[in-house]
Amino acid sequence: MGSALRDVLIVMQWDLMKLKNQKIFLAMRVTWFVIQVLVFARAVSYIVKRAVSELIGVDYYYFYLLGVYASLLYSTGISRGYIVAEEFDDGIVEYHLSLPVKRGVLAVGRVLGSALSAVLFTLPMMLFVMLIVGLESPSSISVSTVLVSILAAVLFSVSIVGFVVLVVMGVRSTDLTDILMGAVDAVLIRLSTVFYPLPIIEASGIAPYYVAAALNPISHFADFLRILVFPEYELVAKHGVLPTLLYIAGLAAGLLILALEYYEKKLEAGGWK
Repeated sequence: MGSALRDVLIVMQWDLMKLKNQKIFLAMRVTWFVIQVLVFARAVSYIVKRAVSELIGVDYYYFYLLGVYASLLYSTGISRGYIVAEEFDDGIVEYHLSLPVKRGVLAVGRVLGSALSAVLFTLPMMLFVMLIVGLESPSSISVSTVLVSILAAVLFSVSIVGFVVLVVMGVRSTDLTDILMGAVDAVLIRLSTVFYPLPIIEASGIAPYYVAAALNPISHFADFLRILVFPEYELVAKHGVLPTLLYIAGLAAGLLILALEYYEKKLEAGGWK
């Protein structure tokens, strides 16, 4: 047991160490986030602030910021999971398979390592959002709020990376994975509550849009953060804080198990070429 845990931690370290070599990617994400928070979020909030804020009982600017963070973590999780596909093309998987590590342990380490690296990558952005909200509403932010938010982020990231691993091992093509993940990324973010609360989506009268947003894991994660920070938002979100957390945890556990089994069975020496 101790040996397996040690091997998992070593494999996880592989993904965490890669963060040091992705300075350009980090700079691009940080720049996008800063523009969203300081420019675009302010502009959108100014346009719709009165109508939406009165409807949801929460300042739309803060509503939008927490949604932006959820979308950022989602996109980062997608990109971290996509690294698995690149490693097949680069032949790195052959090196991994030559190590004295069981395939199951390798799979666990890769999924958890990629998920944790995505959370660490976006952690400064989360803390920045919490700081902005805390400056305006100090009673909304506490140490427990931040810690629970981080836990939820880890669970959410595990589900995203697990999903990408399933796609990568199923498609077995870097180019096709890139196209498919780009499309899924764009569609899921737009069919969520990142930008609009459920009551407004429901009022649109487009039933498929409402159902997709209500079931979307990005919606649940974003709304969980909103309820955690602003408990009064729970009535608007139509999701209780506990059911939402259970949804996120259950999705993470399910996709993790599927990804591990699929990764272990499909993994073959020499990659997929």
